[in-house]
Amino acid sequence: MRVSVNLPTNVQKVGNMTQDISGSHVAVVRMYPDRAYIGIPELLKKVIDESNVESWRKICEKIDYIYKNLDYIFTSLEKETTLKDKLQLDIKNGKILLFKPNIVNPIIIDPITHDEGIANSVSTEWPLIAALMRWIHDKFNISYHQMALGEAATLTSMYTGLYNISLDLEGKITTEAIIEGRSGDFYGGWGFYFVRRYLAENHQPSHDDDPMNGYEESVSGTYLPPGRADNKLMVYDLNRVSDIKGKARTIPVPDGINFKEITLHKVVVGGEPDNPEDITDYPGCILINVPRLKLHITELLTNAIKNLGMGLYPMQAAEKNDPQNTRWKYSFPFDIIPGLKTELPHEIWHPKWDDETNLPLRDQKGDYLVNKTGGMYATQSDMIKGIVNQDILMIHIVDAIQTVNLSHTGSGIKVPEGLIFASLDPVALDLLCARYCFKMVPMQEARELRKKMGLRSDFLQRVSIPRVEGQNISSVEGFDSPLPRYNLYKYAESRGLGQEKYYVKGWDAIGGVSLVSTQGHLGWFEDGEFRELITSEFYYNPGSMIWGLQKTVIAYLEANDLLTGSSYRRMLFDVFDENHDGIIDYDEKGKIGCSMPLARLRSIHHHIQGTERYGFLRGPFISAGMMKYEKKEWNAQGHNFTKDFQLSFKIAMAYNMSRMQSEKSDPFFPRLTWGNGKWPSLQYAFFFSISIGIYGPRFPSIVSNSSLYGLAFQYADKKLNKSYYTGNVSIYSNPEAVNRYIQAVREGADQLDFVVYVPKGFGKFDGKSLPNVVETDDPHKIFMGIFDNCQEVWQ
Repeated sequence: MRVSVNLPTNVQKVGNMTQDISGSHVAVVRMYPDRAYIGIPELLKKVIDESNVESWRKICEKIDYIYKNLDYIFTSLEKETTLKDKLQLDIKNGKILLFKPNIVNPIIIDPITHDEGIANSVSTEWPLIAALMRWIHDKFNISYHQMALGEAATLTSMYTGLYNISLDLEGKITTEAIIEGRSGDFYGGWGFYFVRRYLAENHQPSHDDDPMNGYEESVSGTYLPPGRADNKLMVYDLNRVSDIKGKARTIPVPDGINFKEITLHKVVVGGEPDNPEDITDYPGCILINVPRLKLHITELLTNAIKNLGMGLYPMQAAEKNDPQNTRWKYSFPFDIIPGLKTELPHEIWHPKWDDETNLPLRDQKGDYLVNKTGGMYATQSDMIKGIVNQDILMIHIVDAIQTVNLSHTGSGIKVPEGLIFASLDPVALDLLCARYCFKMVPMQEARELRKKMGLRSDFLQRVSIPRVEGQNISSVEGFDSPLPRYNLYKYAESRGLGQEKYYVKGWDAIGGVSLVSTQGHLGWFEDGEFRELITSEFYYNPGSMIWGLQKTVIAYLEANDLLTGSSYRRMLFDVFDENHDGIIDYDEKGKIGCSMPLARLRSIHHHIQGTERYGFLRGPFISAGMMKYEKKEWNAQGHNFTKDFQLSFKIAMAYNMSRMQSEKSDPFFPRLTWGNGKWPSLQYAFFFSISIGIYGPRFPSIVSNSSLYGLAFQYADKKLNKSYYTGNVSIYSNPEAVNRYIQAVREGADQLDFVVYVPKGFGKFDGKSLPNVVETDDPHKIFMGIFDNCQEVWQ
């Protein structure tokens, strides 16, 4: 377990310290993560497949443990904020408690195997929602029928479409049923059905607020406004606001930067103020914001602010109040099942689009056309400002029992920290969480380092600093902090959304001590000494290394330039350092839109997945093929708009290669070796990264089904070869299928009818040619797939 439990290294005397007592209150509880929801996916599989009573008992025991520890959270909140009185006043006035988890991807339960789904390291865990609902019901005496769960998840509609097209189901699955995780005999999705089951089994027989009521509406897709669902615990798809007239309301945003007004589901913002009947149907809500603490690809974190600030924008809000209109305000493509919320400014420089090609527009000089916006900070703050203006009480409760490192989209690593944070102030809450994640150095040592090295923070990480040693790039220990480069919290405070100053009151159930903060640092007092709670995890996201691990990145590029004659450091600052201060802040993403052209194309990939029979293969193939936009020579239009954003991933690739246990020669610069702490050239890391895109993450050892090549192979086998190798005509394939095929062809079997075109120099795998791979320098063909005697083309 990587969570620190009263380790001696965490006990640091920091002089004459006093605990913080002013600012916004943040409640914290720390518990044993393995006694909480860790291990539930394995138990739940037995419950689903075998109706295993003992496994369900163990699941309930784990949720009970979370439930008991929530006492410390709510006792602290109630004492500091009189939360109970505020809740009960709003409930008395007819509002509902609306729980808003973070369900970017809803597949917590795999629909085929019932194992842990691909989204288990993405979404808020349903057992925490179960514990929260039960605690509020039991201790605050609020009926389950005065509660609801709502989400505007990015991929719920896509997976609903995918399963309805690709699986042999008795009836259509609804988006609400995907959130439930069950629809009749079908199991797959997030898991709210099991929240209901847990609540029902821990329910007083004398109570008539049965939490199972509302499940049938989810399965059937029956829509009931909160005012007409007074005996049900409902699930609401907050994306769909235009399918039925009267579900949406457009609210003003005081001092809005990116948006002067925002259209939202009335379940969130209530009915039209001048329409009593509408107010009866939509009385408004108390918003229980339950994000999962994760590292983000372009931001510092995804947490309380982002779960509302991006997560509440509806995917299917039409520009015109017409159920047939699909010109969405906030998402793309403009069709049934949009893919991503790409019409929201994620960066200051937002691209202009060619609606015919879906590519960014350029002027006559070839420069990309962009609009200047308030960026992601303003997009998020506009949303929360609009909500605050509607007098909506918000309670923010962070799931950090298992935080997610490295990614926020599904490939992250779960870290057992055992923490829950809560506050009425999302700014203070997010800052505390960020400081916890990015602090690896005790306070006294950090202060000495800050003074000695001129650092801008005493919340420091230990980082690798590359340097030239002979003909190699080796690493030494250094110190850095992304916090001074991330300006969201200051910006949000300036918009009136909260404040950076906070004080902590909480409980460490592991150590049996009261948690407090001093000068923002989390810990406890013992024998007159402040003892710090410090993570042992090194948190970063490969996609944001340029901003998050900037000292590492700059040192590596300088070393690479010195040894290889490149000029990557100059390129980095020319592209990203917009104010020329020698520091690249998180809101400096370059003037071509950085990640947004890539995201808009990826939204088409999601749309294809949810609307085509074999979209689960063609969509990811097209997404992988977007590598062609890294070099002008690789596409017919001469684009290179992904080059700058992908630089971060190439550096991350070099970093990962430096951590490999064996040393190898760099084929691009043979005098340079990599591995065991030594870095490859960035030029070779680029080659390695593209090769992984073509052949999969286990390159150069094994080809992966999920690679560009593997996806084309699967389609050819399923569509044209009766699934001989893949072994399944549905959405799953034998994990070894592609390698079985390669070996069979080498032993004399016939090749399948497909071709994958790759750039010159990328056609061999571990020095050997692969069947069906053709090298080309034709920009019209690079990363193209051709099937069935050229009858079908993927590009």
